[in-house]
Amino acid sequence: MRAFVLAAGLGTRLRPLTRLLPKPLVTAGDMPLVERTIRQIAAAGITEIGINLFYMPEIIIDKLGDGRRFGVNLTWFDERLPLPGESEPRSEPLGTGGGLKAAQDFLTADGDEAFLLVNSDAWHTFDLRAVAARYDPADVAMMVVHRDRRRPDLHVLDCRPSGDMAGFLHRPPMNLDELEAQETRGFLGIYTGVAVYSVRVLDHLPANRVSGLVVHGLRPAVACGERIAWHEADGLWIDCGTLNELQRADVFTRSLRALPSEAALQAVRQ
Repeated sequence: MRAFVLAAGLGTRLRPLTRLLPKPLVTAGDMPLVERTIRQIAAAGITEIGINLFYMPEIIIDKLGDGRRFGVNLTWFDERLPLPGESEPRSEPLGTGGGLKAAQDFLTADGDEAFLLVNSDAWHTFDLRAVAARYDPADVAMMVVHRDRRRPDLHVLDCRPSGDMAGFLHRPPMNLDELEAQETRGFLGIYTGVAVYSVRVLDHLPANRVSGLVVHGLRPAVACGERIAWHEADGLWIDCGTLNELQRADVFTRSLRALPSEAALQAVRQ
């Protein structure tokens, strides 16, 4: 399985930090978010990682290089470059769908049936090897969800007890009471920015244009009879799209680093 990291966002909600620094390089616990993501993917045994870029890409590439120091190979996709038929550099990112479609050859190069997708600002402690192992190739996607009652404003997925999804609720204008009132067929899970996708979803995405993964990829796939599954992974998760949440991730990272590992505790007991 290969992996793809979405890192082309402008980071407008993280200003003023992102006026001089691209969002993937903002830090939590003194480590850039995108570096943490790469290290977690490498720990899962995945060595081929694609990353799309748009805002200040040179700074990110200079920081991370080719990935060898992490034990992986990084392939960069600069979305400023003109698409076929265009003559000028692009003025906007390709979107989640357009970015993946531009990387289709990379994602299918080994003949794999699926790939791991991670947002570069998704701070978490998930075991990505275990996440990938839960994926069923019969599904077009498996979305990792979290029950974060603090953030009913984020992307919400209507999760059935049977393990599949009833639908998407994009940034619904809900407070906590409204969120709980809608949980009638299972629960409403917050999308964590971590998922496993079948390469079949790429065939639904339009080429050489801006597109959304949900609107132009998943919904057409479901209309054709495909199934989307959900998985509630163990661990902590924080969306680092705002300064307040980034600060929370920083505190969590430093706290976790200060805690002794189970191996260290066992050595003390002995």
